[in-house]
Amino acid sequence: MCDRWEIVPIGEVVSPIKEPISPDLFHNIRCTIKIYPEFAEGLLGLEEGKDILVLFLFHLNIGKTPLLVHPRGDTSKPLRGVFATCSPTRPNSIGTNRCRLIALNGLDLDLVGLEAIDGTPVIDIKPFSCLDPHYDLNLKL
Repeated sequence: MCDRWEIVPIGEVVSPIKEPISPDLFHNIRCTIKIYPEFAEGLLGLEEGKDILVLFLFHLNIGKTPLLVHPRGDTSKPLRGVFATCSPTRPNSIGTNRCRLIALNGLDLDLVGLEAIDGTPVIDIKPFSCLDPHYDLNLKL
C-alpha cells in the first residue's frame, strides 16, 4: 500500500468570497470553477441544472490537523472527532460539497451553493444523483 500519493487540481474556484466565512452563508452564492484546459474532455456529458459533487482542497488549512474540534467552531458546543463534523481542518484537507451546475460555458462551470472561497483548488467533480438505480439505501448489514 502506498503511504502517499499526488493529487493534481483540475481547476480552481473563482468566487466573490475571498476569506473563510460560515458555511451557512454560502447557500445562495454564485461562483465559477475554471477547469484547466488539459481536463476539458472530462466535462463531456455534464448537464446544466443538475446537482454535482465537487471535491476540493481546504488549501488554507493544509498542515492543520486537530482530530478534536468544536462543531462549526462554536466553543459552546462539546468537542467532537473531526470525522463526525464538516470541519475544514482535516488530516487530508479535502472538502466535498453538493451544488447546482447553473451553466457550462466552455471550461467555466457556473455554480450555486459551493462552500469554497476564491482560489480554492478543485480536485474532482462527479454527477450527484440519489436516483441511481444501483444505489440501495436498504442495505442489510
